[in-house]
Amino acid sequence: MALLGHRCASFMRRMSTSVSAPLLWKAENDAVTTVQLLSWGRGASGQLGGGIEEMRLYPSPVATLHLPPSFNLCPIPGRLCLPSVENASGLTEVGISCGLFHSSLVVDGKLWIWGKGDGGRLGFGHEYPAFLPTLNPNLDSIRSTALGGVHSVALSSLGQVFTWGYGGFGALGHSVYHRELLPRMVEGSWNAKIRHIATAGTHTAAITESGELYTWGRDQGDGRLGLGPNCGPNEGGGLSIPSKVKALPVPVAAVSCGGFFTMVLTQEGQLWNWGVCGALGGVIVVKGALGLRAARCHPSAPRLKAGDAPSRRRCLGTQGAT
Repeated sequence: MALLGHRCASFMRRMSTSVSAPLLWKAENDAVTTVQLLSWGRGASGQLGGGIEEMRLYPSPVATLHLPPSFNLCPIPGRLCLPSVENASGLTEVGISCGLFHSSLVVDGKLWIWGKGDGGRLGFGHEYPAFLPTLNPNLDSIRSTALGGVHSVALSSLGQVFTWGYGGFGALGHSVYHRELLPRMVEGSWNAKIRHIATAGTHTAAITESGELYTWGRDQGDGRLGLGPNCGPNEGGGLSIPSKVKALPVPVAAVSCGGFFTMVLTQEGQLWNWGVCGALGGVIVVKGALGLRAARCHPSAPRLKAGDAPSRRRCLGTQGAT
C-alpha cells in the first residue's frame, strides 16, 4: 500500500509540475470547462501526440480543450448510448480512439489524428507520420471514430461511414483490396443510416438505425464476421463488401470487435458473440487450411452461470449519471 501511495503521489507531482499542453479547441461560450487529453506508453511512431519521443512512463498532457459546461461523449465501439443522450442536439461531442500506432480526437465534428502514417491510415493523402494532433481537413461533421491496425473508420452525423488506410484484407469495405490515402465513403447495401461503428485489427462492423449488423474484412475461417462457414471471404481470407449478419434474430444496439472475434448487445439486452476464443462458450472445433482451431462462425449467446444474465448496464457502459 505504501508503494502504491508513493506512485500515486509521484504521478500527481508530475501532473502538477508538467508544462501545460497547447490549447487545441476553444468554445465560443464565455463559461468553459477545461479538459486535458493525456497519453502514455510507447510513442516512437508519434501515437502519443507529444512530438518525437520513445516512451512516456506516466500519463502526460497532450492537448487542452476549452469545452462548453455541458457536452456529450461521442458514441464509441461497445458503448450503449442512452436515448436521451443520443437524441440530444446542439451539444458539443468529444471522443477519442486508439489504433495500433495511431490515435484520434473528435471535437464538435472535427477530427484530429496523429501517429504512424503507413498505409494512409491518417487520411491526409500521403503516408507520412504526424507527431502532434493534426486537424484532418478532408472530413467534417464526424460523430465518432474507430481506429484499427492499419486503417481508420469514421461515422458522420448523417449516418455515413468513411474508411481509409490499408485495405489488404477488405477492412475498408470498398470492394477492393488496395489502400486508400484519403477518407472514402463506404457504399454499403444498407437502406438506413448507420448509428454505430466498431473495428479491430483487420475487420469492421456497423449497425444501422433499425438494428441490422453488417461486417466486412478479414476472416480466415475463424468466423469473426459471423456470416457462417464458407460464406463470404475469398481464398485470401478477406471480404471487402459489407455483408449483413443474418443469424442474429433481434435488432442490435452495440458492437465491439476483438482480434479474432466479435461481440454485440441486442436491443433486448442479450449478449451475443462469435469467432475464435475459448471464452466464447459452446465453441466447435473445425479443421481448415490453418490447422485445428476452436471457432464459431454463427452468432450465439454465451453460456452464463446462474445470476449472470447480461444487461445493458452491466455489459456496456452508459453515459451520464445513473
